Amino acid sequence: MSTYDNDEKNNTITTKELVDLSNCSECAMFIAQPGTQMEILYANQTFYDWIQYSEEEFAQECNSSIMALILSEDKQKVRNLIARQTAFGGKLQLELRVQKKDHSILWLSVTETPAKQNGRSVYYGSCLDVTQVKESLSEMSQAKRDVELIANNIPGGVMKLRMTDFKLLYANDGFYRLAGYSKEEYQVQFGGYCDQVLHPADKAMVQKQITTALENRGVIGFEYRIMAKSGEIRWSYVNGCRVDDDQGQPVYLCIIMDITKRKELERQSEENAKRAELIARFMRETTWTYDVSTGTLSRSGNLGETYSNEAVLEGQFQEDQLKAILHPDDVTPFLNELRQRSEQLGEHRAVYRIKDSFGEYRRMEVGTISVDTVGDGKPDKVFGVTRLLENNAVPMAQHEIAATAAGDIGARLWRKAKNGLTRAVDSLTGMVSYGKFLEQASDTLAARDENLHYAVLCADIDEFRKFNHHYGFSISNEILKRFSKVMRKYTENGGVCARVDGDYFVGMFTYEDHKSLLKMLSEMMRYQDELNMIEKQITFDTTNGLYLVQSEDEELGDMLEKADLARRSIKGIRGNHYAIYTEDLQEERFKEERIIQEIYEAMEGQTMEIGYLPRIQGDKENVVGCKAAAQIQLKDGQYLYSDAILHYIERGGRLEKFSFYLLNQVCCNIGAWKAKGNKVIPFSLEMTAMQLSAQNAVEIIDDIVVTQNKLDPTDLTFEVNERYFADMTSAMQINLEKLRAKGYQVVISRFGSHHTALHSLRTIPVTGIKFHGEYFTEDINRSKEKIILKHIVSMAKELDMTVCCGGICTKLQEQYAKEIGCDYLEGSYYYGAMRGSVFEKCFLE
Repeated sequence: MSTYDNDEKNNTITTKELVDLSNCSECAMFIAQPGTQMEILYANQTFYDWIQYSEEEFAQECNSSIMALILSEDKQKVRNLIARQTAFGGKLQLELRVQKKDHSILWLSVTETPAKQNGRSVYYGSCLDVTQVKESLSEMSQAKRDVELIANNIPGGVMKLRMTDFKLLYANDGFYRLAGYSKEEYQVQFGGYCDQVLHPADKAMVQKQITTALENRGVIGFEYRIMAKSGEIRWSYVNGCRVDDDQGQPVYLCIIMDITKRKELERQSEENAKRAELIARFMRETTWTYDVSTGTLSRSGNLGETYSNEAVLEGQFQEDQLKAILHPDDVTPFLNELRQRSEQLGEHRAVYRIKDSFGEYRRMEVGTISVDTVGDGKPDKVFGVTRLLENNAVPMAQHEIAATAAGDIGARLWRKAKNGLTRAVDSLTGMVSYGKFLEQASDTLAARDENLHYAVLCADIDEFRKFNHHYGFSISNEILKRFSKVMRKYTENGGVCARVDGDYFVGMFTYEDHKSLLKMLSEMMRYQDELNMIEKQITFDTTNGLYLVQSEDEELGDMLEKADLARRSIKGIRGNHYAIYTEDLQEERFKEERIIQEIYEAMEGQTMEIGYLPRIQGDKENVVGCKAAAQIQLKDGQYLYSDAILHYIERGGRLEKFSFYLLNQVCCNIGAWKAKGNKVIPFSLEMTAMQLSAQNAVEIIDDIVVTQNKLDPTDLTFEVNERYFADMTSAMQINLEKLRAKGYQVVISRFGSHHTALHSLRTIPVTGIKFHGEYFTEDINRSKEKIILKHIVSMAKELDMTVCCGGICTKLQEQYAKEIGCDYLEGSYYYGAMRGSVFEKCFLE
């Protein structure tokens, strides 16, 4: 073939030069006969180099046919292409896979052009080696398939997004699955824009995030919600980077993760944490975790009532730190138990005395469980819960809570009528029974005369219990008969009266006008005084409450309740008195009941703050004792102090154990001071007649002071207001004698205020008297008063009694107290009441 000549053009290029030129070409060139065998008439050296055959070997082994080199699986396809393109005429364009001599595969891109040569038809052909291109395309295609496979199996979506209009340039199957649509449905419904499925509430947030990312040319990453096809709200997290297109438009390639389950778990976790927090606060519990290796204490729950509001504390369980919050007697047991829990797996529960937010020791149950979270069999964390216990020294039964019904006198009276009080006549007074009273009064009011006015009366005898204690039942029965005469005399005309039980009476009568009513009530009070004058043995006072029946009133129980409310509003005032119900009185009573309830809740919840008022002798710096006093912050933010609390204690039966509660808290603190090695100075607190008359009062006091807190009874002084001695019961006197026999001190406080002082000194086992500075004013600064008080003080000292004065607020009061001979002084003029921790630091350490 190399001898092929083209003599017609030998004037411009020789055959040799043409051959040399073709051999220098980077592509293969050949001349082939027409037909499907592609038989080669001539080929340049490049062609032979590609197929790794010499010209002779190609002619011998392949018969100079390219078809012999084509892979067998491609031959028929190539023949068909040649036949089809030949039939249409023109060029042939083929891509062939041929097998080289070394059996490797070569991709050729062949172009053949039909021509005439020396009167015969031939094809001039050229071919390029496109093996590398084919391999690259194959790799690209495979990579694309791999990317598609990976993208479609990501648990989320992949999208390419033009940010100017939220146009989807690409989205994988996961994107459409996330929204619940097929690709076709999404395109039809939303036109390929991704912002159409955003939750309406999140659109502004998403727009802001994207605007910020575009301004900063940064990445995006945020959480948002979409509305799925089913109507379900699904959470997504998108993270993307900027890959602008050829026109510079902002385009982001993003991965979207379905985080709906994670958000649901987070919601449940937050709900569980919130529920645990609220329950812990309600149950007054603190939950905590102690890391054994780092000594870190993490807390949650009811932190507001504990020694610290901090959730994380470092080194809290070290001995020096524990001494600041634990009762001294409880430090070692707690450390021993913590050490055991830190060394071996297990659980334990015990009660310790721990300081609260006021610095007062509270009894708290501490439960601990040590766990192994690493897996080495050794404890690395201690889980614990601290629960505030009720004051078990003074247990309060649930029925005491139900005693709020004490204010519901109407319901109480109706119950008595139903519980068998249906006798025709009261055997003692001769009055109709209470059941009969209800029947007659109801009938009278149902058929009431429009020209008359009606009133309902509730009355009782003041301090009736003392007559039973001091004089026996015969005298007390005589008093009941005497008062029944008064009731019958003023209710006989168109009315009715009855004794409910004990000394409690009810009545209903008519009157013409308000003036005549007041006149009748005045006569009633005078008549009672006249009876007392006739029967000079024993005198008594009564408290009377009235309700003036209105035309719209129908329920007798409600009327009796309002009359009793008026009676209770003046209860405790000496003499015969009456009160008429008004709306203001009702409001005032509601306020009183609310305050009593708040005091009770403070006792039950142990939220009362206790202050210690230093007592001095001579010089201000010489603090020789203290008085413990409570204060309570009401819900309206106001504080209720000791004197006011005592007032409500006397009026609310539910508070009868208040002083025992206060004693328990005070003794716990002072016992802790003593256990620390500090000096113990005498302390005092106020007690009411109700508490001192209680059954087992002495046993309760002795258990709190001596048994639980290991204190000396001689260090404790009970201050008893003088007014309690005026009507002292035998039970109270017996208890006072028992207390004195055990070594407790008893002083009469507010001495001289109720004209029973000398009698009290003569008959009652007291160890001291205590004046109050409020009586030492400029009006009393007269020589006569001073002489009397000086001699009383002198007499008390001769009886080996202590003399103290409290409530000193001014220089004048201090001067007067010292002039009459008071040895001990206390009041805001020297010091105010202070928290236990402050008192301990200032005066005991």
